[in-house]
Amino acid sequence: MKSIIALIIMLVMPSVALAAQGPTERVKLGVSDIISIASDSALSVEQKKQSLSDVIEKHVDIQASAQRVLGKYWREASDSEKRQFMVLLKGVLVDTYIVLLEKYDNETVAYTGETIKKKVYATVDTDIHTKDNIIPVSYQLYQRNDEWKIYDFVAEGLSMIRTFSKDYQSTLKKSGVSGLNEALAAKLAQK
Repeated sequence: MKSIIALIIMLVMPSVALAAQGPTERVKLGVSDIISIASDSALSVEQKKQSLSDVIEKHVDIQASAQRVLGKYWREASDSEKRQFMVLLKGVLVDTYIVLLEKYDNETVAYTGETIKKKVYATVDTDIHTKDNIIPVSYQLYQRNDEWKIYDFVAEGLSMIRTFSKDYQSTLKKSGVSGLNEALAAKLAQK
């Protein structure tokens, strides 16, 4: 009986620990996971993509990101279109990050600040130290169900959400979310 209780506690503790984490702890875990993938030379590109997909699933609020990327089009989309867009956005993030992982060269990350607004929004500021530069990166987080997750990051003043939103505007205006989903699916299939 004691071993069953111990097993249940071991299974529940990771989710309790994630729920109890603050914004900075969440970002540190995500960054650590990404650095582990980047520095593992034994992994193939496909293995890195799968690992990266798992990290995004764990640390990124894809729904919050998708809502912000689509803006007003989110409200107009069907549930099916929303679900498909979230899957495709995750694929775009994997393809975006995999390029960055290939360029990883033992950069370090300094955590320089945390701001929480309205108890559910947070910004975690970091500096990425490369051999030649210090690159400021801010992570935007949202707390849903007592768990902080990243929904955007701003590197050197460029927001991922605003960049994607701007890139997708003309397609959204012409053919809505369904047209954007088709275009993204075709683009991801080419990779």
